[in-house]
Formats: sequence, structure tokens, C-alpha cells
Amino acid sequence: MKDKLLVIVGPTASGKTSLAIEVAKKYNGEIICADSRTIYKGMDIGTAKPSKAEQQEIAHHLLDIIEPGEVFSAADFKKACTKAVKDIRARGKLPIVVGGSGLYIDAYLFDYQFRNSQPIADVSQMNRGQILELAKKTYPEEMNNIDINNIQRLTQLLERGPVDKSDTKKLKIKCKIIGLNPEKLMLKQNIAKRTRQMLNNSFVQEVEALRKKYGKDCPSLQTIGYKQAGAMLDGQIKLNDVETTINSATQDLAKRQITWFKRNKAITWVINPTEALKIAKQYLESI
Repeated sequence: MKDKLLVIVGPTASGKTSLAIEVAKKYNGEIICADSRTIYKGMDIGTAKPSKAEQQEIAHHLLDIIEPGEVFSAADFKKACTKAVKDIRARGKLPIVVGGSGLYIDAYLFDYQFRNSQPIADVSQMNRGQILELAKKTYPEEMNNIDINNIQRLTQLLERGPVDKSDTKKLKIKCKIIGLNPEKLMLKQNIAKRTRQMLNNSFVQEVEALRKKYGKDCPSLQTIGYKQAGAMLDGQIKLNDVETTINSATQDLAKRQITWFKRNKAITWVINPTEALKIAKQYLESI
């Protein structure tokens, strides 16, 4: 298992983290978090970070590494992930990359070459209109050659700038990629359950404390959950509407994540953790 690398992807609330922890326990692994929000210190409840007990039991990398408001680009992730994989292997353990941030995952697996050292913006939480407007403003020349309805291409442009032509469809990293994608109703229920748990676990107080420390206009606090709770604190929506709006925004995010990952034909898709564990077992125990 010396050169094995397992990657677990999928939409938010699909059970990726629990699956990764289970595999890590069984196969002496450590987890590398590929998430554009769990990198932030203090953003714990709203990002559904692994519990302190889980982090103590299984080592997690690229978790709580920067302050809200700081920038951590896909290029930064690629560099940090490469280092983490090397470090984990050097200690004779299995690296497990897990997350729902498609650009982070692709940057590492496809060895993206970035022209921008920093992203123009974190577009993961923007809607289609906002992405299009920012792309036109930032890269007017490149927009002449891009289908404005291709939201994935616009997202890539903003996240990593104009890209030198290269083979970005072929994996550059040897690994096994498992995609966890529950049935629609199950995923919707998972999202609703997690939102309710967040709100019952002092999430609004977390948002309030972060806004006080970093300012309510902090970019990371404009992401799903934090944005809706902030709107409630500002009197823009009622408390009863926070849960509904978070669920709706999270469901939209899950759809975008699935669309992104479906482009990668190297992913083996399953609908539940039991199937995923069987595939992981076959891969990790093979010669």
C-alpha cells in the first residue's frame, strides 16, 4: 500500500468525512481536507468540521490553517496537498484526500498550471449572474472566446486565471477516486438534518462572534450558512426563515458540485458508504 492514494469526493452532506474516517481507521490513514471553507479557523459549526474527538483519533491536514478573510487559492491547495501526501507516505501511512471543492481536487489531480498566484475571488458560493458579471469585468478579452452559458468555464477563469493550453483531462496523479452521491431524497434529508443540527448547536452565536472579530463583510462570512445567519442578525430575514434559506442554498451548492465532478470520468460513483467501502477495500488490498 506504499504508493496508494485514495480520493473521496461528492456533494456536501453526502457522508464523505465519515467514510474517510472509517477508511483511515482500518487502513492506517490520514486525511487531507479539500474544502474551501474548513481551511478557516473558527468557522467550525457552519462548515461541519470533523469533531475534536475525530481529529484526535485521525490526523487531519489542511484544516484550520488560515484566518477568515485570508486567501487560500487552488494553487495554494495544490502545493500544500502535494506536500501533505509526501509527508504522510514518508511515515508509512495512507493519504486520503477528501472534499467537495472541485477546483481544489482538480488542481491537484490534473496538475493545473496557474497564471494567477491568487484567485480573483472565491466563486464557490456565487450565483450564475454574479460569476458572469465578475468575469466580464475582470477578463473582457478572454470573454470573447468563452460561452457565457458555460458556468464551469467561467468559474475556472476566475479561480485560476487564463490557463496555458495543456492536457487538463488526463489525471497526473495515480490514485483511486470514489464519488459518494446519495439518492436525491436522501441527500436533501441529510442537508436538512445537518442544517437543523447547526442551528441547534449555537451556529448563530458562532456567526455573531466571527462578524464581531472579522467584520460582517469578511468574504468567508458571505458563504452558505454564514450569509443567511448574518442577514438574520442584520434584520433582513426572520429567524424562522434562516433554516429554509440555508437548506435551499445548500441544495443548489450540492447540484453544482455534482455537475463539476461528473466531468471527471475517472471517478467511480456509488450511492452509499457500504458500496464505497467495498471499492476502497478492493483497491487498498490489491497488489
